[in-house]
Amino acid sequence: MKTAKSKLLSILFILLCYSATFAVGLSDSTDKRPNLIDTEQDRIDKLDGKLDHYINTGDTVTDKQAGFVYFDAIDYIQKVVDNNYIPDLDKITFYDNLFVELRNVNKSNYYRVDDIDKRILHVLAGLNAVRHNELKNFLLENIPLSIQVAGFFKNSSDMKTFLSIAVKRYPTQVLVYEYLFDDKDYALPILEEAVIAAPVFAKKYFLDSHPIFKLLKQSTNPVIQTILSINKKYGRSTNAYVLLDDIHNNKLTIDEAHEIGKEHYAYLKTMLNIRKKKEPLAENSLESELVTNALKYVRVVNDLHNEADNIRFANVDSFDAPELYTLIVYSEEEIFTSTFNGCFNRFLAKLDSTDGFTFIQQMGENRFRTFIKMAASYGKLDKFLATMKPEEQQALMVKFASNLEQDENDIEQAVEVADAFGSITDSTLLTLLRNTIKSEYLRVESQNNKRGKIIYGLLSNLFTGDGVLKDKWFASIATKYQLPPLDKVNFESLFRRNKHNIWQIYFYDDEDGDASFKTFLATFKDPNWQIADYQHYVKIFSKSGALVTIYANKPKSEYTGQPQIEKLLDSLKQEPDVVVHRGHSYYAYKTIEKIHNNTAVFILGSCGGYTSLKGIFERSPNVSVVASKQIGTMYVNNPLIKIIAEDIRNFKDVDWHTAWQDLENNVKGNKQAYERFLDYIPPHKNLGALFIRAYNRMSEE
Repeated sequence: MKTAKSKLLSILFILLCYSATFAVGLSDSTDKRPNLIDTEQDRIDKLDGKLDHYINTGDTVTDKQAGFVYFDAIDYIQKVVDNNYIPDLDKITFYDNLFVELRNVNKSNYYRVDDIDKRILHVLAGLNAVRHNELKNFLLENIPLSIQVAGFFKNSSDMKTFLSIAVKRYPTQVLVYEYLFDDKDYALPILEEAVIAAPVFAKKYFLDSHPIFKLLKQSTNPVIQTILSINKKYGRSTNAYVLLDDIHNNKLTIDEAHEIGKEHYAYLKTMLNIRKKKEPLAENSLESELVTNALKYVRVVNDLHNEADNIRFANVDSFDAPELYTLIVYSEEEIFTSTFNGCFNRFLAKLDSTDGFTFIQQMGENRFRTFIKMAASYGKLDKFLATMKPEEQQALMVKFASNLEQDENDIEQAVEVADAFGSITDSTLLTLLRNTIKSEYLRVESQNNKRGKIIYGLLSNLFTGDGVLKDKWFASIATKYQLPPLDKVNFESLFRRNKHNIWQIYFYDDEDGDASFKTFLATFKDPNWQIADYQHYVKIFSKSGALVTIYANKPKSEYTGQPQIEKLLDSLKQEPDVVVHRGHSYYAYKTIEKIHNNTAVFILGSCGGYTSLKGIFERSPNVSVVASKQIGTMYVNNPLIKIIAEDIRNFKDVDWHTAWQDLENNVKGNKQAYERFLDYIPPHKNLGALFIRAYNRMSEE
């Protein structure tokens, strides 16, 4: 199998051979730009103290990567762009964007090559796509990354087409990088669509001096006019933006929406009614707010887990079936098993005479795959299906597994299906799903749909367990679409970059932060480890065996300890091999942003939903992720951390089968801890993670 970089080198060779057939010559408008690029390359070369065409980062692997990006790849771009098959205007655009990319490299980040590596390689592959007149399709293969390099290709008509598609899926990212193409005629309609989808995110740009706001004022779009009216009346301090659909369709005035936004229950109910529509206005903001508000209620129920049900569920007992459904599907990241069970039982009771199939249709099928996956995971799917007629059960489950390739550049729905497979045990249901997956694969194969074939090929592989492998068709598919092994992390991969194993544990200042931190420290009070206590963080290091160093900020020093550790590691040109999140899931995105390309293990300690997993694998494609169906607990996290650290200290691979058995034995004596342990998902059993990794790998082939 070719690596992404080796394939790119092949592309570069073809590009250079192709461009060599053209006369080389620079116009007056571009002749100075190559010199500026060369100057920037020399400046970067000297950041390690020497001008020697070599980047010394302290790690030989990173040295090679940096040399390829800062020298070879940039030189390739210059040679290709200098040839006349790219018009002069494009040359200017390319050189200006290339200059900005290089100018952003400095003493504090030149050895962090991963991000610029991805962008530059994407630009190079984009040049090849231009040559074959396939730029639009290429850009759509990785929408988030293509948005980041939009400036390089902004003069192409394909960029306008691409952005009109990208903005529907990633409106906030388009807003962030809008400055890359804000001088183009198509900028305003793209901007309008982004703001209409995500007005809550966009309102931070509503300042008279901001270019985005200045451009919006030129808009004649009636929905934009409504948004600007909300801003004129209430500024940025209102929830009325989220209720844009009702305001624009004259169901609410701006004043009414503002008042509703102040009252939690009325706000939730209004959002829920809007969400029943297909593609409502402000959809991105609406989704985010539904998660936030659903969690407000679910957290109260979670926190009362030791109380009687009449007290614990008092704040949701008045909710109807649609509201309870909303709480369930929007709180996946944090809902306790017992909270789910209580909400689910109340949901079934509130359905009354409405069957589940009709109910899903009434909800606009919003997040119905999430609901089915969660019901299967918590052993309640049979009860939900029992509310329907047999033919409705079949129709719903066929729909559950069908048309998964249709969501452009996103596999969230396919991951929901993959996750559900691991929890479904009913043989009749499994047979139905197996037949559906097979027929869907044959459908996308007849259409020569590469994306569809990968999705359904990988899902087919999930059926290669007991009995199914005897089916020759599934056996043949299993050989074509293999899931990656995630049963162990090799010892060498944990020491490859830093000469010793580095951890960073992120604690947060939440209600149980101090208790969690103290029990964590107690875990390492033994003769094999030493703890060094600093003002804002601790450093734990092995005294025997392999060299393992663990940095952890003190919870009360969240905003000082974490950056101090990061600054220390930066000064040592080191990155953590193991990253651990110790806090509620609403902090998880902060920790996920700290993952590096070579992070080998990430302990999430809370739900590994699709959004989290996707962000994790975008940052580190080969990382092993430990997640939980609900909020993690110190009584599981602490022994898990110690087991992994001891394996590494003893020069062992991290074998997840063995580690999980050791963890189970460790917590069995604590009934509450054992119950929470059962909600943890090891890397080798996380079907969603397996699916994402396999899909990403095969999509690049």
